[in-house]
Amino acid sequence: MTTAGGDAPTPYDQVLYPSAVFPQTHPNRLATVAFLRGVNPAPVDRCRVLELGCGVGSNLTSMAFHLPGSEFVGFDLARRPIATGQAFITELCLQNIALYTMDVCEATAANFGHFDFIIAHGLYSWVPKHVRERILAICHEMLTPQGVAYISYNAYPGNHLRDMVRGMMLFHTAAIEDPDEKVGQARGLLKFIAESTTNPDYYVAAIRSQFDRTIKYADQAFFHDDLSAVNQPFYFHEFNADAERHGLQFVGEASSNDLLPGKFTDQVIQRMRDLEAAPEFVREQYKDFVRGTAFRQTLLCHKEITLAPDFLVDRIQKLYASCDAAPEQANPEAGTAPTRFVRPGGAELETTNRLVCAALKILFSRWPCEVAFETLLAGASREAELTAGADESETLAHALLRAYRTGFVQLQIAPHQVANVAGERPSTSKLARCQLRHGDAATNQLHVAIKFPDPLSRQLFLLLDGTRDRETLTRELIDFVRKGLGKVVEDGVPVEDMDQVAIILRRRVDEGLVSLAREGMLVS
Repeated sequence: MTTAGGDAPTPYDQVLYPSAVFPQTHPNRLATVAFLRGVNPAPVDRCRVLELGCGVGSNLTSMAFHLPGSEFVGFDLARRPIATGQAFITELCLQNIALYTMDVCEATAANFGHFDFIIAHGLYSWVPKHVRERILAICHEMLTPQGVAYISYNAYPGNHLRDMVRGMMLFHTAAIEDPDEKVGQARGLLKFIAESTTNPDYYVAAIRSQFDRTIKYADQAFFHDDLSAVNQPFYFHEFNADAERHGLQFVGEASSNDLLPGKFTDQVIQRMRDLEAAPEFVREQYKDFVRGTAFRQTLLCHKEITLAPDFLVDRIQKLYASCDAAPEQANPEAGTAPTRFVRPGGAELETTNRLVCAALKILFSRWPCEVAFETLLAGASREAELTAGADESETLAHALLRAYRTGFVQLQIAPHQVANVAGERPSTSKLARCQLRHGDAATNQLHVAIKFPDPLSRQLFLLLDGTRDRETLTRELIDFVRKGLGKVVEDGVPVEDMDQVAIILRRRVDEGLVSLAREGMLVS
């Protein structure tokens, strides 16, 4: 295997980028979007996946663990992250993933074959032009005929303000070599300007918004994302033109980017409808203008594939649905049926349709498990006292598609292996337990990272290997507290009495298992 870069360390060797998983890059997500446009992607559980710029490989490793029948390959120019990732793969004893230290420009189909899914997350905007060209060429040359590529990049117009403050920060820190000092000075400059006037005008308000953005960043991510030598955003039409030059076409976005009628004016929604006859890239570009899009997660496929002009509603019937929105009664005192559903983040959906109400209640009761369309249709029809016929099927399919467009309902081409109820001897995955032994975050069965900052909650998680019942879990947590490795706090006050600790921990084990089930952490 030819590697590139010699022994010279890269900035990513000097400062490790924070490890993370990205749900929007999962083959299940990519395959679903493409399938709805008429593509017939490879089965998610029997596919080949390539990630360019994979870092320590956390994203790819989590996929490989949960999809043992698929094959995963990752490239990164930095040696230190790859070595870290390889050690973790060895610890997990995974045989279906390989990470390589190499320049992505060196990758060819002759060396690695073809892939059903290619991922380039957080790479495209941060590399020189010739590397960007090679990324697109790889997507054309190494994708299977029905393959799907994911490329994320910084986008205009939303990145113009970010560009402005980035220029200031680069000037201010040009002579600073130490990464920690560079990060501190960059944030310090933005803070200084953000607080420079007693009555902020639009300029200072813009700087303040950017400062607020940067302080939410981990230092390492901020160092690489905002203070890197290259950070090139693109208008969508520019990216789309480059993709088409390489024989690729736009399939969709990995996350919903539709304009919601409740958020935007009727005039905006009508104007977008007026553009329905325009080329798709034109409609997408105007969406970005209205939304102020700053980051895109674009899916591509071969130009030879004939895509449907819009999502195919008849394909909804072959998918699995899930939704975590809780039902609320429109008038609790009157005992009327719930017509409003609210997700944990606050998003709402209202409907008067009995079938749709029943379906959303079923999805909430089954969360985080996905429900096959036919199963959902049958159950919702019984609940609504309707016949599960063609009309009901069409009604439910259209409703799910509308909710999917807004990100309210999730659709998947394959179900995840997850439990929504803790069994007699509950279990989390070996992957998640291994991750928690190294840090404070673990990947759930839905490919989402969940943090466990409290030592007691981490210990409960680590004990869930399928060998302990609730009584054993409680007893071992009591021993954990008795040894001084964790403490019980009730209403903000530490509890010292061990009899009281035992009572509280018994309750918390039950509550913790319910919470872990809702978070998709338990293995089916």
